[in-house]
Amino acid sequence: MPIRMIIDKTTSLIRTTASGRVTGDDLVAYYHRLRSHPDFRSDLSEIFDLTDVTEADVGADDVRRLSSVTEEFTRRGVTVKVAIVAPRDLEFGLSRMYEMLQSQSKNDVRVFRDRAEAEAWIFAPREP
Repeated sequence: MPIRMIIDKTTSLIRTTASGRVTGDDLVAYYHRLRSHPDFRSDLSEIFDLTDVTEADVGADDVRRLSSVTEEFTRRGVTVKVAIVAPRDLEFGLSRMYEMLQSQSKNDVRVFRDRAEAEAWIFAPREP
C-alpha cells in the first residue's frame, strides 16, 4: 500500500506518508486501516505528507467520499489537528478541497506546501 503510518504515542501524533501512485480507494482504505490500528485514539493529531506522491489518481468525488467517511468517524470525537503537506499543485488543490469539506467537522484541517510549517502548526498550542 502506498500509504504508511506511524503512531507516535509520546507526541500523540500520527505521521502518515504517501508515495508513488495514490488512488481515492487507497485513501479510504488507509483511513479504515488507521481507525482499526490498536494504537489509534480519536484524540491524535496527524501530519499527512504527500511529498513523495508521483501520481494522484484522485478526483473530486474521491475527496468528497473521503471527507464523508472521516466526518462520520469523527462526529463524536474531539477536535484534532490534521496537517496535510502537499508541495505540488494537484495534491495541494485536492487537499484544499478536503480542508473546505471538513470545515464543519471536528477536524481542524490545514494544508501546507512545506513540512516544517506543518509541524510548527501541529505542535503550536491550540487557539481558543
